[in-house]
Amino acid sequence: MFEILPNPSLEMLLIAGRAILLIGAFWIFALAFIRWRRADDRANTALHAQLERVFTEMRSMHETIAVMSARLDAMSKESEIDSRRAPAASQRGYDVAQRLARNGASIEELVNNCGITRHEAELLVRLHGAKVRETAPTPPARMPRMTHVAHESASAPAQSQQPQRPMPGKKRGSLLSVVG
Repeated sequence: MFEILPNPSLEMLLIAGRAILLIGAFWIFALAFIRWRRADDRANTALHAQLERVFTEMRSMHETIAVMSARLDAMSKESEIDSRRAPAASQRGYDVAQRLARNGASIEELVNNCGITRHEAELLVRLHGAKVRETAPTPPARMPRMTHVAHESASAPAQSQQPQRPMPGKKRGSLLSVVG
């Protein structure tokens, strides 16, 4: 049976081997290309699904933002109206709180009745409370006026020991302005 076929030469065998290798390589390349396309199609489908979800969420967020914006506009208009009315009312509350603090009201009474914070009430009680006036030392009737003496003469030692009296007709200032 082998006698009918001619003996193939080495060149023919190499050419046939190359042809088989090329056909096999093309076949493997075609399979890889088909798998790559299918994977790409699956990835594109998943990406489109994610984009649709994101777009629906963005639409709902846009609607929510529009509603919130309308509410904020309404609230800002209300706050503008309230701020026009508030200064007179809040000032009256502080005036009432100040009078109550002078009459000896407690911190809790100021907070509950005047609509001020606890810290503000504490400050008003410290500044205007009856206890402050009772415990504050009374200033002396007359404070001697201090003057700055540049030179002391040797002939007047007794004069430097006694404080000088203010001149009649001149206004007396505070001690801070005289000393400083």
